Amino acid sequence: MYTDYESDYTGFYTAVLGCKVSSLDNIPGGLISLIVPAADYIKYVAKGRLPDCVAETWQQVWSSDLDRKYIADFDVWGVKAQNPDDAEVEIYVGVI
Repeated sequence: MYTDYESDYTGFYTAVLGCKVSSLDNIPGGLISLIVPAADYIKYVAKGRLPDCVAETWQQVWSSDLDRKYIADFDVWGVKAQNPDDAEVEIYVGVI
């Protein structure tokens, strides 16, 4: 998840690597929990060789004219991302 944006994608922000869990009741020491905020998200799908396809898709997002929210954006590296030569990664961009 990309969150805590200072301004927009050109400023500082926090990047957190995580995984979906069913409960926040037992967070191990040294780890944190975050909840993806309910919002409107535009979904992009990066397809191709990793990590290039993800970087190229984010370049498309940054050069777009989306009215972005800059609260939270996130990538989903699921089962289809396991083949680094032919991957699919879902990218969700929060919009107003």
